[in-house]
Amino acid sequence: MAFNEVVAVLHAAGNDEDALQDAIRQAEAAGLDEVPGEDRQKLRAARTRLRKAREASAASSAAAAAAGRSPHAKASYDPSEFPALAEAYETLKWRMIQKPGGATVKPDDFYRLYALHQQATQGDNAAERPMWAERGGLDFEGRARWDAWAAVKGLDGDKARLRFVKLFWEFPATALYSDTRGTLGGAAGGGGAAA
Repeated sequence: MAFNEVVAVLHAAGNDEDALQDAIRQAEAAGLDEVPGEDRQKLRAARTRLRKAREASAASSAAAAAAGRSPHAKASYDPSEFPALAEAYETLKWRMIQKPGGATVKPDDFYRLYALHQQATQGDNAAERPMWAERGGLDFEGRARWDAWAAVKGLDGDKARLRFVKLFWEFPATALYSDTRGTLGGAAGGGGAAA
């Protein structure tokens, strides 16, 4: 391939990572890097564009992770996953949040999952709101569970199952010490009802 054709491929690649990488390989194979001049400068500029495109892509991925997006999110969710996921959500390695008096609670996403699970299996919360823990002091754990369940009062069981499955896959990985939801892929059989 002639240098002018290689330079045209470099130019046509724009800022697309894959196209730039292929064009740079072609230019290197053609020996463009060994001939001083304007064409070699265009190859170097293409390498710079590729580096910047990769940095932008990495920054975008980091921003998505920082924004709390889950890598497990899907286009659609199937409520038939509910039984398997309902067994698994409590055993995930949830981060603990320290409260006054030495009490600990889990992140809010745990309590949202709990509430949707309870709503789907038992219906509306009819219990009295807990106040005191067994050891004295406020019952932060019991109150968080009760408040979350009361917040979904009146939600239909089928909708609660679908919302549970959707939340299970979409809550941010930062709520867990180690995100093992990917190992439950067998329970996540494909799409069903759209979220």
